[in-house]
Amino acid sequence: MSKPPEFRDLVGDDLSPEEGARLERVHDMLIAAGPPPELPPELQEVPSERPVATPIVLPRRRVGAAIALAATIALVAFLGGFIAGHSGAGDSFQSVRNVTLGNGQAKAVVRFAPKDANGNTTMDVKVENLRPLPRRDYYVLLMTKNGKPVVECGTFNLRRGGPTTFEFTVAYDPSDFDGLQLARWRHTDHKDVPLFDQKI
Repeated sequence: MSKPPEFRDLVGDDLSPEEGARLERVHDMLIAAGPPPELPPELQEVPSERPVATPIVLPRRRVGAAIALAATIALVAFLGGFIAGHSGAGDSFQSVRNVTLGNGQAKAVVRFAPKDANGNTTMDVKVENLRPLPRRDYYVLLMTKNGKPVVECGTFNLRRGGPTTFEFTVAYDPSDFDGLQLARWRHTDHKDVPLFDQKI
């Protein structure tokens, strides 16, 4: 072990007595402490200069706002799809024949879809300006042949006079008949009263 250097050899004789005494005390403490310990191996490598990303933690208020915004976006997307699907539903109906029954303002427009794979036919029926009927009465749509009603397409009620759309599905072939009739079933005498007839 080498001998530590003398204090006077390090600082010389140019110091004031007070400064020399202070520095000598420091020198003596360093000698007494001895050399520093060797660095452990893990500290001998230079650390990477790559910055470490600090995670961003949103305050509670911002987390709630973010959740509310996401919910609003999802709701708008859902409503947009719902409205688009329902507003275009009438336009997507494929018809092979359209028949209008009525007397001008009060009318029913019947559209026939092609037969499905099971042999059924769907009818899209839009009625306008038909008056609501008394309780226990209802409207009846019928297929006719030679002017006489043969089979029923479906029945419906109206509680308001505005345009209303119904769908009926029938198992028979509408081309077996030559006309349509819209009638009112009257509960007082239990019979259909014809309103409009139309050849097809």
